[in-house]
Amino acid sequence: MTDSIVYVRTKKGRAEVDSGTGALAKGLRSVLALVDDHSTYAEIRTKLTSVPEEKLRAAIDRLVAEGYIEAAIASAAAGDDLDFTLDLPAPEPSPEERARAEQQTIGGMRSLHQAGYYVNITSRPGHRLRANSGGKYCVLIVDGDASNSLLLARTLMLADLEVRTASNRDEVLRELGKKPLPDAIVMDTVLPKLNGLNLLSRLRQNERYASVPIIIVTANRAQEDVVAALARGASGYMTKPFKPEALVESINAVFGLG
Repeated sequence: MTDSIVYVRTKKGRAEVDSGTGALAKGLRSVLALVDDHSTYAEIRTKLTSVPEEKLRAAIDRLVAEGYIEAAIASAAAGDDLDFTLDLPAPEPSPEERARAEQQTIGGMRSLHQAGYYVNITSRPGHRLRANSGGKYCVLIVDGDASNSLLLARTLMLADLEVRTASNRDEVLRELGKKPLPDAIVMDTVLPKLNGLNLLSRLRQNERYASVPIIIVTANRAQEDVVAALARGASGYMTKPFKPEALVESINAVFGLG
């Protein structure tokens, strides 16, 4: 165990804290209650200075072994600088980036007015990408609307893809810190307590996520919204309500499958 490992509660752990089933001894439950969505051992230690270090480490090991918490990432290895920069304004796109994005939207905006929806995949690999897990492709859905997130997830699972979801800042950080990395991200730009465009910029500045395909799926239909996303590095843009077949085709495109 290293002090930089990040621990998060599992579904079982959250249920124990929320309902107080009494399945855990008081001491273990006290430690569990201190684990949020981004807690290192060092942070937990500062809150329990009266507990001997060997006992605290043993308690954390037991909570992991019994499935109440899990190690998400080792910060030094995972580069979780996202946690420290997510709330800072990202640099604005350069004039060249904006001009390129504006050029990419010209035909698409005409399609939006004619068909009622818009799909623009601007980044397609020249070869088939290999799944990070070595098995099925995994897509991370970042959407603050539960019903829309469910619809996106259902569409992708029917296409035989693995799906992970995040709906708020803490969940986003937790999912971005997990390994293996998602093979693609489908995200809205309107998120609770989180600037979606800022998140997009920060992902593109992060070494691990710089080349991960990111498709924006949002209700924002103005050309300026599309330009803003593409200029910040989005691989594609799709308006809501989306067409399931268009979403699957777009995912296949960024994976180099079509």
